[in-house]
Amino acid sequence: MTPIRRIISAARGPRKWVLVAAVAAGAAGCSLELTNPNAPTEETVVSDLDGVLAVAVGMQDQFAQTIDDYMVTNSLVTDEWGTRTASLIAYQSLLTGDNFDDSYLVVLTPWARSYSVIKSANTVLAGADQIGTGSALRAGTVALARLFKAMSYGMLIQQYEQVPIAVTTEGSLPQPRAIVLDTIFALLESARAEIASVSDADLAGFRTRVAGTGFDLRNTIDAMLARYYLIAGRYNDAITAANRVSPTILSVLAYPDPTVNPVQNLAFGLNYVAGLNSFVTQAEAGDLRPAYWLNTTTAGPAGNPVDTALRFLRKYSTRNESFPLYLPDEMKLIKAEAFARTSRPAEALVLINEVRTQTSSPLDEPVAGLPPIVLVTQAEMLAEIARQRRYELYEQGLRWEDTRRFGTALTTTPTLSFLPIPQQECDVNPANPCG
Repeated sequence: MTPIRRIISAARGPRKWVLVAAVAAGAAGCSLELTNPNAPTEETVVSDLDGVLAVAVGMQDQFAQTIDDYMVTNSLVTDEWGTRTASLIAYQSLLTGDNFDDSYLVVLTPWARSYSVIKSANTVLAGADQIGTGSALRAGTVALARLFKAMSYGMLIQQYEQVPIAVTTEGSLPQPRAIVLDTIFALLESARAEIASVSDADLAGFRTRVAGTGFDLRNTIDAMLARYYLIAGRYNDAITAANRVSPTILSVLAYPDPTVNPVQNLAFGLNYVAGLNSFVTQAEAGDLRPAYWLNTTTAGPAGNPVDTALRFLRKYSTRNESFPLYLPDEMKLIKAEAFARTSRPAEALVLINEVRTQTSSPLDEPVAGLPPIVLVTQAEMLAEIARQRRYELYEQGLRWEDTRRFGTALTTTPTLSFLPIPQQECDVNPANPCG
């Protein structure tokens, strides 16, 4: 029997992993895999109800503790974050694009930890029959595993140009983005179908035993469908999915004690990063959102390079702060972009102005407080949507992908087009198309 494996990585000093002992955390072909002789085998886990549910809980914790790995690359290669004097050389290379090396752990960790989540999801799906055929608990848990598997693939294709779909310790060849996107859609649509006929009342047991605090399964599935249909250029599908997402519900990753929001740890525990002051100075006059995301009232920390002007984070500045899997206005901006790209300017403009003119919300979300705007051409609308996404969806791990869709409509050029395949993966699996 094959033992469960756990990734051991020294990406940036001490870090707390919130994993149950049964969590399957092997990464595809990763040279940092170590066998734990005391861990239960996968065959043992999937033959026991409590084991399967424990892996489902651990899978969510794995993903929650991976958020900063996605943020580091996304925010440093674009115009969101800068590096502080304590930061790693690898972080500074992401920021400047100079002397970048594919052996850096900032290249490996998004890859390895994403496949850890995918491996855990596969373990849950393999043991689903132990939960009880036809039960709401089974439906919720299976849908959850497919969702987190899809979200992990989605994060991967925003970082790497090609990634494997199969997870094997021998290594699998990366697949083109179109194929990975099709896999994401299949997982999300099957997750949605799994709970389509299950009432919210019947999912109460699933929420109690498996789902994280503040997490909403249905809305998150539809939000991810909208996000990735937009990325794939399937605009009508993106609009349909976004319309299903409730604008009054946040779905979040929670960090109760003893866990810590990893972005807070990165910015205030390790003192590696801070927000770029240009996010504040380039904002439209009167925009309330820079002060939601960054501390705009006190001087920021010293930067490295020394000429980098920084601001301390305001959002994600406390240790137990939750992280939203999506923000409600992302759905409005998805629909606005889809309308703009399909020659429906009037509908796009309505949504753009809804985002611009919002002044308050019962949810913890940014509001712009700006006046409405008049736009005529498609180019004007796309440029405004790009600007609104920058300020509405700051630090959400989406900016890098936005640079690929909007191009010259953005005010930044990323320092890297994509991360290379990690050198450690190339060493283990020479068949990879490594540079």
